[in-house]
Amino acid sequence: MRAPIITVDGPSGVGKGTIAMMIATKLGFRYLDSGSLYRSLALKIYKKNKNFEAALDNLDEYLKDIHIDFQYTPGGKAKIFVNNEDFTQKIRTEEVAVLASKIAKKKSARDMLGDYQRNYISTPGLVADGRDMGTKVFFDANIKFFLTASVEKRAERRLNQLKDQGISANLPNLIQELLLRDKADTERLISPLIPAKDAIIIDTSDISAEEAFDITINIIKENLKNL
Repeated sequence: MRAPIITVDGPSGVGKGTIAMMIATKLGFRYLDSGSLYRSLALKIYKKNKNFEAALDNLDEYLKDIHIDFQYTPGGKAKIFVNNEDFTQKIRTEEVAVLASKIAKKKSARDMLGDYQRNYISTPGLVADGRDMGTKVFFDANIKFFLTASVEKRAERRLNQLKDQGISANLPNLIQELLLRDKADTERLISPLIPAKDAIIIDTSDISAEEAFDITINIIKENLKNL
C-alpha cells in the first residue's frame, strides 16, 4: 500500500512552506519543498551561463550535470545542496524567484523535477508544497490543500522574511513582483497555478500560521482515519 500524500499548493507568501513543514513535523512525514528545486536549478544554470535566456533553449544539457539534494531536519530548517554546494540562502532572493518562474515554463524541466519529486514518496507519508503538487506531480494525493491570501498580506510576509535574512526590500516593489509572478504562474500553458478540483481552499490573509495549521491538521486527522 502506498504511503499517504498530502499536498499544499498556492502562490508565494501564503505560508504554504511553513504550514506544510508543521504538518510534516506533527505527523512524522517526509517534507518536500518543490519551489527550492526550481530555484536551485535556475541559479545553477545562471551561474554557468550568464545568458540565461539562451541557456533555456538547451536546458536538457544543463539538467544532465545538476544534482539537487535536500537535508531536512524534522521541526527544523531545510538545507538545499546543488552538486554538493550549499544553496540554502543563495536561492532566497527575488532575482532567483524570477529566474525560477522562467524555468517553470519549460516542459523538460518540469518533467525532470516531477520524477525527482515522486521519488520522495516514502513511509510513513509525504507532505509536498508547491504550485502543481495536487494538480500534476501528485494528482492522486490523498489530501490536497490550496492556500490563498491577499497580495498585500503576502508582500508584507515576504518583506519580513527578507529582513530576517538581512536583505533590503520595499513593500510596493514586492507587491508588483508578486503580481507579475502570479500572472506568469497562472497563465503558463504547462502546469498553471490553479487549485486542484478536489483541493480544500484556505484563505490565510487574516489568520496566523498556527491557526492555518490547526485547520489543516484537523482535516487531515479526520481523513486519515479512512485511509
